[in-house]
Formats: sequence, structure tokens, C-alpha cells
Amino acid sequence: MIRRFREWYSMQRARRPALMIVFGIAIFNIIFFIIAALVIRSLALSGTESMGFFEALYYTLTMILDAGCISYVIEDIGTSGVAIAAVCIAVVIIGMITFTGAIIGTMTNAFSNSIEKTQSGSRKLYTSGHLVILNWNSRASEIINDLLYCGEKKRVVVLTDSRKEEIEKEISDRIADTVTRENDLLRQRLSCYSGLKQRILYRRQRMKNLLYILVREGDVFSTKQLRDISIEKADAVMILGADINNTLCKYQHKTRVEEHSRGNAQTVKTLMQVSDITGADDSIDDQKIIVEISDDWTAELVRRIVKNKKQQQDNAKNTIVSVRVNQILGQLLSQFSLMPELNLAYQDLFSNKGATFQAAKWPEEERLSCIRRAQEILGTADSVRSELLAERLYIDDYLENHRHAIPLGSMEHTVTDGQTGEVKVEHFFYFSAGSEADVHRAETAAIAPAGLRVNKDYWIDKKRVIILGHNDGIGDIMKGFASFCGEWDPDGSRHILEIVVIDDQEHLDQADHYRQYPFVIGTRAATIYDKDIICETIDWFMDFAEDEEKGDVSILILSDDSVPNEDIDANVLANLVYVQDIIADKKAADPDFDTESIDVIVELINPKHHDIVSRYSVTNDTPENDSARRYCIQNSNNVVISNRYISKMVTQIGEKKAIYDFYTDILTYDEAGAEVYRSKEVYAKKVSSFFEELPPECTEAALIRGVWKATSDWHPTVVLGYVKPGGYVRLFCGDQTAQTVKLRPNDKLIVFTDH
Repeated sequence: MIRRFREWYSMQRARRPALMIVFGIAIFNIIFFIIAALVIRSLALSGTESMGFFEALYYTLTMILDAGCISYVIEDIGTSGVAIAAVCIAVVIIGMITFTGAIIGTMTNAFSNSIEKTQSGSRKLYTSGHLVILNWNSRASEIINDLLYCGEKKRVVVLTDSRKEEIEKEISDRIADTVTRENDLLRQRLSCYSGLKQRILYRRQRMKNLLYILVREGDVFSTKQLRDISIEKADAVMILGADINNTLCKYQHKTRVEEHSRGNAQTVKTLMQVSDITGADDSIDDQKIIVEISDDWTAELVRRIVKNKKQQQDNAKNTIVSVRVNQILGQLLSQFSLMPELNLAYQDLFSNKGATFQAAKWPEEERLSCIRRAQEILGTADSVRSELLAERLYIDDYLENHRHAIPLGSMEHTVTDGQTGEVKVEHFFYFSAGSEADVHRAETAAIAPAGLRVNKDYWIDKKRVIILGHNDGIGDIMKGFASFCGEWDPDGSRHILEIVVIDDQEHLDQADHYRQYPFVIGTRAATIYDKDIICETIDWFMDFAEDEEKGDVSILILSDDSVPNEDIDANVLANLVYVQDIIADKKAADPDFDTESIDVIVELINPKHHDIVSRYSVTNDTPENDSARRYCIQNSNNVVISNRYISKMVTQIGEKKAIYDFYTDILTYDEAGAEVYRSKEVYAKKVSSFFEELPPECTEAALIRGVWKATSDWHPTVVLGYVKPGGYVRLFCGDQTAQTVKLRPNDKLIVFTDH
């Protein structure tokens, strides 16, 4: 109880110092008046007729505190004499200056110093189990914002070197927007209920801001200031990379861009300081340190720091996870270009909202039991195939006893004890579920799988992509495309992917016109002011194909993240105007033109520009008379807010460290020529291509189990949800027997599989 009060008071004093001082003064005066009254009452003498020494002292003090009390000494100036009157007046004046004035001045100065000391962040903060964010960038507010969806009280402490007031306003505005938007959506969903029931459900389900956020301005390299925010007792520490686009001077901006491309020494320095404190004996165990990395030089130094710490200390003290920002964004953007529907699905799966990826330890005894069963079935001790079959057997058992979560697969994690050198292996199983509680919610499902016929000759459709512009992660985007081709077109005979890049001459030259990538069939030099060149190239590519199979076209519009703040997303908005005009012109010329055959993926860095893009985007056609839409969420604007995705991932890693390896796996395709597909990914597969015949209408549970049964001896596939034309998305969450699924030929299944 005392520790809780101390933590509460410490946080309140740090956040509202003036209010807490007023509160302290009020409490002090109440206690003082009570004690004084008791003392005076016990010492008061009745019937005293002469003024002794102590009575004189008392009257002197009362005169100092209140000049009107002079009447107790001088009842009548005519009879008392001038001398006593002069002395009393002198006492009052001198006492007001030397006693009352001095005390008030000293106390005021003390209170002011206390407030300044607290606001400056120099006062020790007593708290534990909190999240610490070091540095500030364009992704930071999204990290804090995503914590709203946890529905739990969270304490966040931000330590940054400047802009405290701006950051506090940014956080406040972001949280207020989210709470308002989510509660407005809730009101719409509850509009079908009566007035009283609607109000009761709204009050029960509405989003509340349960976050307690404290922003401190200080030095992230100072051991004292890091300890002052109780970093050794934090649950997780996030070290964010610095932005380079908030510089006003173009010459200074260019210098920062060049320095940023070489490496980030500040990140390395901060990590060394943090890992040293969190690795000490007085720190709590199992702390998570998440560090953002955007270049190879920083990545190599972080790797060496991690290796060194493992040799020096018990690894259970902290776990350092390095997040390769550009690599992850590149993999995401390449996947979205190939399968735009994944953007709609990942918005939930990568967050704490709705269906979300969950991680749970796979008990070793249970895992070994599944492996022994697998070896008996296979008649061999082949470790790779036994582990794959054991995973499938576990999923079989899980589906028989659960209907609120979807099992996906397992991965192992190694933990090295730095003192003994012992390597411990932990196995985790991953799920798609609304909450961790749903994963462990066991019940007899007794659900018959739907009778389905899967197309065993399925091959992914041809992909055609136009890339407009560039960003710092363009190299990683191309690596993502190359990885996709390595799995689906290893020898290049299928021509599974065709890409055209439109960018300015300088960046095309820097990339050597992407000659190292055989799937890039052409490049065109143009700036955002070269409208005719851009429009002619896009129009040509949409009608062009190297073979008879044209395939759908995706247009990826990238935002240059190396420009100053005032120019952020400017090139995206200009390119979007060109693209949407082309689509509108084609629709006007041919009313039967299928707008679904063109997907526009817009990358934004600043979330504030989302509404502008959404209002300007062409709305896709929506399915007619499809009752299944009422279970879906519509998102017809395929906008990728890149910073938001990284923030969602960082937030989840801070809560569940085992989820990082899972993210790494699903964003990476198998290497070319792999005999066994080990890596699993999320795919969007067209219903008419994936099934030999259209599935019957059934419950979500029956569809999940039907697809799993039909694919378990082929490419084991788990269904996560589906997307209907027009951007209607449904990810299975909650009781899988409560809702039905009616699929149509042009719908896309969101599936988790190895190929």
C-alpha cells in the first residue's frame, strides 16, 4: 500500500507539480490549525488580570501577523502614552518586513523552485512496470496511441531532448482523435438497439483513455536522468531513431541526410547506456529493450553490443530486440503491392484491435508428445519433417477443443545464460485471436468441417506493379519483390512479376535503373511536374503485357522520407491526382471498365494527410445484395501509413517479445529452390482460383476446419478471414460458430500458409 501511494504521488507530482503543492499546503494548514487549537486549548489560562512575559510575547506575535491586534495592547492612545504606541507600531512594521515578509518570500521561492525542479525532470520518479520511450520521432505518438486498444491502465514516460510542450500536444490530439473516432463507430454499431439498452452498451464498451503519460525534457545519455525515470524498473524501453525531416535549413538538412545514411551513433550510445543500467543487479528481470535501426552500420554495432552483454551478464535481465525499420517497411510495401488486400488485414492483425497475432508458450511435454506421434506416423526420426507434422497434429487437437482462436504455427527461441553459457530453447505457438484469454479458452467444439474441394494445382496469379517515386527503403522493397519471385518463380520462366519504375533521373541513376532485378522491365525518368510522361507511362503499362496474361495492376506511390517537414507527402498527393484521373478517364470511356483490376497503394508518412487522400480516392465498386457485408468493416481506400505500421509492431513487441521472430518470418518468403517450405506467410488468394468449386454457405468455424482438412496433406492452410470487392474486410474473431460465411468468386481469402 505504501509503495503504491509512493508511485502514485511520484507520478502526480511529476505531471501536476503546482496542483500537488497546493494540495500539500492545504493538508499542512489543516494539520497545523488542528494542532495549534489543541495546544492553545490545553494551555489557555482563565482569569489572568496582568500581562506577563508570555502574554506579551503572544500579543507581539499576533500584532506581527495581524496589525489590528495592536488594540489588545493599546486600548486608548490617550491613556497609554506615545512611547508604547510608537514601540507597537515599530514592532508591527519591522515584524511585517523581517518575519511575515521573509517567511512568505522564502516559502514562495521554495515552492517555485520545487515546481521548476519537477517540470525540468530533475526530481526522482518512483514508479515500476511502465513503458519508457527514449527520443521522439514521427512514429512515437502512434506507439502510444495503439496502447489505447489494450483496454488497460498503462504508464508511459517519454524522455526527449527538446519540444516537451509540442510533444504533449501531439499526444493529446492523437489520443483525442482516436477516442472520438472509435466511440463514434461504436455508436453507429449500436444504433440498432433501443435508447436505454444503447446507452448501457455504449457506456460498457466505449473506449476510455486509461493511459498515464509523462513527458520529460532531458538528456537520454545521462545515467542520472535515466535512473530518475526508474528505467531499471520499467517493463520495456523503446529507443527510437531520430527524424531527419524536421530541419528548416536545406543545407543542414542535406548534411543530416548524408550522416543518417552512414549510421546512427546516438542510437548506439543510448543502447549502451540503457543496457548497462537494465543489466545491473538492482534492475528487474526480463526487461525488453526495443531499438529502431535503419542502416547496416548501426545494426552491426547493436549486434556486437548484444553479444557482449550475453557474455557479461545473465541474459534473463533484459532482451534486446533490434527492429530494422526500412527492411520491415520494404517487405510490407512489396507484399501490399503484390496483394493489396493484406494492407486491410494487417491493420488489425498488427495492432491491439480486433483479431490480433498472439503468442503463447508451447509446453515442452506437450510438444514432445506431438513429435513422438509424428515420428510413429512417418516411421522416421527426420527432425524437420517430424516437427512440421507435430505442428499439424497440435493444430488438429486445438481445433477440436477451441473455437475462439485460430492456431497458426510454432517457432523456437533460444536464450543464452551469460554466466553459465547454457543455451535454453523455448517454443511458442502463435494464434490469431481477439485476446490472449481467447487463446486459452478451451471448450468442446464438435464442429464438422465444411466439405470443400481445393485446387491442388493452384499457382499465384501474375503480378504487375508500377512504382511512382522512392523512399529510403526502396532497396528493401526490391528485395521483397526478389524474395517473392524466389519462391513463386525461381527460374524466371513464369514471368510471375513485371515492374515499371517512374522516378527522377538522379534516383534512377543511383539505383542503376534497377538493372540487377530481372522483373523490372523498364524505368522512366520524370518528376512530379512531368504529368504527360507519368500519365503516358502508366497508360501504356496498363495495356501492355509480355504474354497473353495481363494480370491486375498495382500502382505503388511512395513518399520521400528524406525531404523537409513542409514537403512530406507532397509528391504522393501530386502523383495520386495523376493516377486517379487516369482511372476516372478509363471508367468514363468504358462504363464496363473494372476498377477492381487496378489497385492504388498510397504510402503516407504523416497520418494527418490520410483524410485528404481518402476524400480524393476513387471509390471501388461494391458487391450487390451481399448480406455477408454486414459482418465486415469497409475500408475502400488502400492507404499505407508506414510510420503507423512500424509503431504497431514496436508496441506489440514491447508487450510480447516472442512476436518479433514471428513477424520476421511472415514477411520473408522461402529461398529459391527450397525442398521444404519452412517459412509461412499471409496470402490473399482469390476464391475462384483457390477452390475447384465455390464453397457452400457455412459458419466461420466450419470454413476454417474445412480448409485445414482439405490442405493438411498439401500446403497446410489456415483461414484468417476474407475480403470482398469494395474493401469489405472480415477477420475471424470471437466465437467462430456465431456468424456464417458466403463466399463469391471474386472474394479473396486471407490465409496463413507456407506457399
